[in-house]
Amino acid sequence: MARSLPTQPEALTSTRSPRVAGLRKLHDRRGRASTGTFLAEGPDCVRAAVQTGLAVQILATADHELALWAQGQGVPVTTAEPRVIDAICDTRTPQGVVAECRLPTVELAELLTGSGPVVVCEGLADPGNLGSIIRTAEAVGAAGVVTTHGSVDPWNPKAVRAAAGSSFRVPVVAGQQAGELIERLRAAGRVSIALTAQSETDAMGQIRELIREGHRVESIAWVVGSEAHGIAPEIAALADRRASVPMRAPVESLNAAVAISVCLYAAAWAEVPR
Repeated sequence: MARSLPTQPEALTSTRSPRVAGLRKLHDRRGRASTGTFLAEGPDCVRAAVQTGLAVQILATADHELALWAQGQGVPVTTAEPRVIDAICDTRTPQGVVAECRLPTVELAELLTGSGPVVVCEGLADPGNLGSIIRTAEAVGAAGVVTTHGSVDPWNPKAVRAAAGSSFRVPVVAGQQAGELIERLRAAGRVSIALTAQSETDAMGQIRELIREGHRVESIAWVVGSEAHGIAPEIAALADRRASVPMRAPVESLNAAVAISVCLYAAAWAEVPR
């Protein structure tokens, strides 16, 4: 029989509570910047937040299975009525638990010298796409994900939710200047490949060429652009190489998360011993 979290004096029952209002502000980038925290909604994200030590506090329904577990890990837990959880979260079907988490601090130099490929998101606008990219990056053992100035915030609740916990385990650095970032990649010994429909060379061809030249595919920094316009031409020109993802007509483009996933897995498979 499931144990219930003991009711605490500060249990939240009102959606108009100042505490609820404060947490709602974390849906906005400025709110996150001012507090240094962000929201993680749902069991997968909350569990990852606790396991990585980033959870500041948790609000959960009294009978939620994660409540007692999180308390046992030393994280403050407040019981809240389902409608209060609903008011804090932006998903249509909240799962009874939400965490306020500290924004992780990751140095770009450390990320660039890590093991595995790097993904650069240049002007990416959709939080679901970014979250999916972060999740795929973890799946292939990437060193991390970097976003450029003008991209969606990785700590947007929708991006965190789409990453399904990977945001807490994959190094992420946000808001970099694109031109300077390309130079930093090169200085770190990474080969940047810009994904662009205008390239006559496909991604697999570039991967094979790099291997023939003695590069490891884990040194690649894949650069993917915005969903609507792709990579800015001036940024694509700065990259070491350019590549396209081949596709049959009449399809002209792929979702950014799908395109980068194809490249990451193609590169990972290219070095599998046969």
